Amino acid sequence: MSLACVVAGQSPAAAMSDPAAGSSAVGLPDPMAAFRPAPPHERTPERYLPSPSPDPWYSDPPAVDPATAHGTILAARPVTVPPINMRNFGRGWQVLVQSADSHDQPQQIVSTILEPATPWDGPGPRPLVSFNVTIDSLGLECMPSHVLPNKFNIELPPFLQILADRGYGLVVTDFQGPKAAYAAGRANGRAVLDGMRAARAFVPPGDLGPLFADSRIVQVGYSGGGIATGWAAQLQPVYAPELTGVLVGSSVGGVPADYSDLFDTMDGTLASGLYRAAVLGLAREYPELYPLLNDTGDVTAHLLRDSCAATNTAIGVLHAPLSMLTDVDPRTDPTVQRVMSRNRLGSPELSYGADPREVPSGPVQVWHGDATVPIGPGPGSSTGPGDFFVPEWTAQRLTDEWCEAGADVEYTPVAGEHITAAYTAVGPALDWVDDRARGVPFTGGCG
Repeated sequence: MSLACVVAGQSPAAAMSDPAAGSSAVGLPDPMAAFRPAPPHERTPERYLPSPSPDPWYSDPPAVDPATAHGTILAARPVTVPPINMRNFGRGWQVLVQSADSHDQPQQIVSTILEPATPWDGPGPRPLVSFNVTIDSLGLECMPSHVLPNKFNIELPPFLQILADRGYGLVVTDFQGPKAAYAAGRANGRAVLDGMRAARAFVPPGDLGPLFADSRIVQVGYSGGGIATGWAAQLQPVYAPELTGVLVGSSVGGVPADYSDLFDTMDGTLASGLYRAAVLGLAREYPELYPLLNDTGDVTAHLLRDSCAATNTAIGVLHAPLSMLTDVDPRTDPTVQRVMSRNRLGSPELSYGADPREVPSGPVQVWHGDATVPIGPGPGSSTGPGDFFVPEWTAQRLTDEWCEAGADVEYTPVAGEHITAAYTAVGPALDWVDDRARGVPFTGGCG
């Protein structure tokens, strides 16, 4: 029996009753135990959290006074990024930072601070860019602090290298936090803001002062990284008001602003693996979702607790809908609706329990794969399919809602669908970031 059997719909109980499944010898480990649902009393939130990380900052964080200010650096260590991820690496450090989860409870997050060897040739101090990686994962070894120094990952280029080539300082935060809470927008956004705070305050050993204390900050992220970027922009006036005027731009790409919009386009489609991972990531911040799991859901959530983006993406070929994991209708269940509404990006009036001051204070670019954009050059070029997983109308609505709330936002359509748009947008997104970092006035928005 395989994971595919579980997520494709065959119940664990049925699989285990199949004579072809065999049985383990007496006294030997049962190879099928992982595919059996846990009894109800064992279905605690801890069962579905990621396995311990080899990084002691995750597995054994230091004891910290819960009242410690958000953004406080708790520990620091040097780090080296190999050429496969950053060919002009200069100096790097990782910092353990005090942050807060979706419920204002303290938690520690890890940020990687990088100073490229490329000098800054623009006006003023070297700017700082918060590059919010498309993590889209449920495991702790999928986090940027582990990936950047140790292995090549397709979620990192080409943005990181281009940013380094342009001479920006960089902060890359493990914004999913110690629970790897993929898609938990409020916690993700807070982590990004605390990563910025820490990077501004960090003094490298031997230096006389912080590297980025006087730097402009711009942030950029796509898809899952777009969730973190959008929420950091939206939460900043309330959670990190001292960054008003410092965070001078947020470039938000391919963002799923309202998860409930995606039942028809992601659930039960080729994108079902990512959609399921997002819901399981949300449950780590909102454990009231766990009692809704049936036996198949219990096994799936446990087996996928360490899955990285590649697995979550590939497993979408099974087209398994969320309805297989629960005996309630996820589209109408009030608990699911409340959690999704609480993590709805856009108008605070439409997000459950939101503070009305949650409106981006700095310029925002929303870019998205759009069916109106020609694929090739010339007047006769045909248009692409647009983003059929996260439809462009959802990004246009996000732009409109932020504009109506008083933010200064511009919508940038790009060619391609959800995967290719991450590459076709590199030019317009990073040129927009460059303008904000260099102090070019923003005149293209609704403000």
